[in-house]
Amino acid sequence: MSIVSNSEATPVKQVLSNFRHFRVLQDQDFDWLDSVAEEKTYQAGTVLIESGKPATSIYICLSGNLAIAQSQQDSDQQQLTTFSNGELVGETSLLGNQVAATTIIVTESSKLLVFAKQKLVDYIERDSDFAARFYHLLAISLSEQLRKLTKLMATQNIKEGEPLRKVLVVFATLSDSDIAWMVANGVAKKAGLGTALIQQEQVVPAVYLLLEGTLGIYINISNKASVQEKQVAKRVKGDILGEMSFVDGGVASASVKTLENAWVLALPQTTLTAKFQEDRGFAGRFYRSLASILSNRCLDLLSRAGISNLNSQDIELLSEDIEVEDELDFDVLEGTAIAGKRFDWMIQQLRR
Repeated sequence: MSIVSNSEATPVKQVLSNFRHFRVLQDQDFDWLDSVAEEKTYQAGTVLIESGKPATSIYICLSGNLAIAQSQQDSDQQQLTTFSNGELVGETSLLGNQVAATTIIVTESSKLLVFAKQKLVDYIERDSDFAARFYHLLAISLSEQLRKLTKLMATQNIKEGEPLRKVLVVFATLSDSDIAWMVANGVAKKAGLGTALIQQEQVVPAVYLLLEGTLGIYINISNKASVQEKQVAKRVKGDILGEMSFVDGGVASASVKTLENAWVLALPQTTLTAKFQEDRGFAGRFYRSLASILSNRCLDLLSRAGISNLNSQDIELLSEDIEVEDELDFDVLEGTAIAGKRFDWMIQQLRR
């Protein structure tokens, strides 16, 4: 491994503020990052993060190129997807991943900002304002990675697996008072068969929690002079929709319609944003949970491509194989028992 430390590094804010997802940070955040960051140059062939081992550093690519690599039987490294200027690497270790699920290599001489993971963790725990902004940054970064990865995998006919039970991730991270606020401020509504909750290429007005029913995910496919709508996935009770558009401010990449009578809790984006401004702890917990969801979806795709070492059980335990009756068995995964009870409590409150 070849590293060159740069003694006269450019101030962090001057570099990072050029990238869209870093614009959620404030001056004091950049000042702190500047105080703990090291700017280093890594030569091609350097392994930054090794699959199956703990990641102790978080990297931001300033120039050059990094790649996720797949170990082949002949020991060669096949590049799968790349990271370029402004992209984060190793950030999933901040979301509870004990070991890295992929190997990250330097494919050409690259200048990186390097942060000690533990320093970030300690600061996040001390400063709820910073935590909210940083987890928002992570969620935006992961959303962008997922959009890019989904397009790449589509060329190889690799799709996401069974729908993740996203509510488990969110409700395991939020507090009881957070859930109570969602019940009080969300809009519970019935949606009849064929109702369009989200329209492709349009602004998404809310984040939706699916309480009952089944939803279809559709994309428009251009075919010569016509456009055809194709169903590409289903979503079941316990799923959350519209989170990517909420995180990154983009339009919907697909349409969402009911396949049967459904019941959803809509959390309007404007309502969530106002709550985040007054309750930074809630903002940090909510953005962290969304970042975890997006990270799991990225790792799911990589696992199905044979790249990630993510244990398949980690994915399957959140899949449609879990019973979706009124009383759910959430004891199969540590932490989800509490999430399941919170979800059941929400449904009971909304039925009153």
